[in-house]
Amino acid sequence: MCGSVGATGTTAANRLAKEADLVIGIGTRYSDFTTASRSIFQNPDVKFININVTAFDAFKHGSAIPVVADARTALEELTSELAKFKVSADYAKRIADENKEWDAIVNAAFVDQKLVRPSQSEIIGAVQAATDPRDVLVGAAGSLPGDLHKLWRVRDPLGYHMEYAFSCMGYEIAAGLGVARADSSRTPIVMMGDGSYLMMHTELVTAVAERLKFIVVLVQNHGYASIGHLSEDIGSQRFGTKYRFRDAKSNNHESGDVLPVDLATNAESLGMNVIRISESPSAIADLSAAMKVAKAHPTATLIHINSDPLLYAPGGEAWWEVPIPEVSTLESTKKAYENYKEARKVQKKYLGKGASERK
Repeated sequence: MCGSVGATGTTAANRLAKEADLVIGIGTRYSDFTTASRSIFQNPDVKFININVTAFDAFKHGSAIPVVADARTALEELTSELAKFKVSADYAKRIADENKEWDAIVNAAFVDQKLVRPSQSEIIGAVQAATDPRDVLVGAAGSLPGDLHKLWRVRDPLGYHMEYAFSCMGYEIAAGLGVARADSSRTPIVMMGDGSYLMMHTELVTAVAERLKFIVVLVQNHGYASIGHLSEDIGSQRFGTKYRFRDAKSNNHESGDVLPVDLATNAESLGMNVIRISESPSAIADLSAAMKVAKAHPTATLIHINSDPLLYAPGGEAWWEVPIPEVSTLESTKKAYENYKEARKVQKKYLGKGASERK
């Protein structure tokens, strides 16, 4: 196993995907993220076998062999037929080496740098270390799902619950509540940014009323970290992604003071048990200690920690297509557009050769 593939994937999975000659899609719709905007599968002879209960999705993107079937049933039969199949020793070693390299990258990203405002990667690492295998990691929108997709190490089949199809801001708390109701023997660990919290946090009241046990780790970025990063990547310089007072002179929200919004106190006012992590070099150590306290607490706890949104998780060597303005006065946008044109050259209209072979 080499982890996730695509725009939010690992280097291990993406390097192998680029060279793959056969891809078996199990219930997938080959989303823009998964396929790195149709750029990840670069072997000219790659073929796709798509197993899906929906015929449209089984044929999607030029499948060589569309299989309209229940995934479990199809896999049971396929496993039986391939019982004696093995990849070559060299290829098995390549997989192991790629996986080992990515593991080292993740380990490095998790190291506590003793920052006053730690990176989101460090926060994820601290939360991971404090969880039990049967805990359920819950997330939905912003930069966290992308980072968790490639950094979180799942240790249980039901230990990872992520909504990322439509980036539903605010889904996180409601989902954590649902997981707690579904299985009280597991502890849901909700990770969310301040953007999602502001969008929808009122189910905290329900959690308090029901005396449900789950933990919310609220990562305060003082803005939209995910869209800010994306805006920077496409040359738009993070415009409109910070929570700031409007500056009367410039008539925008770019250079004003940070808004005095206290989300920890807000959660406290809703009845939540709240632990505040101070901005200090011991922030990650304090988060680790807070997780232990929250795990021992009988009901819901919110842990509030400030993060630096400019410290990014390691990349997975994949691209995501976001159109860039062709005309701009900004040099950053002009440069981003030139990079965009180059990246589009490797896109494929169809992922595999199935469409042309059926003509």
